[in-house]
Amino acid sequence: MSPEASEIVTISRAELDALKAELRRLRRIVGRDVARARIQADRGPGDGAPVLAREQLAEAWGIIE
Repeated sequence: MSPEASEIVTISRAELDALKAELRRLRRIVGRDVARARIQADRGPGDGAPVLAREQLAEAWGIIE
């Protein structure tokens, strides 16, 4: 399907770059919202996973503060 001459428009390189930047910005915002929703929907370690305090975790990893 080829576009007809009446459907073709031209825009400046600066405007194209600005539109691309705006698209990246909007995608970033949506990505953050999706990530935030996933984090909030996660109920945490309710599957029997151990919950450790900071000191316990450091000891388990062999890190001494």
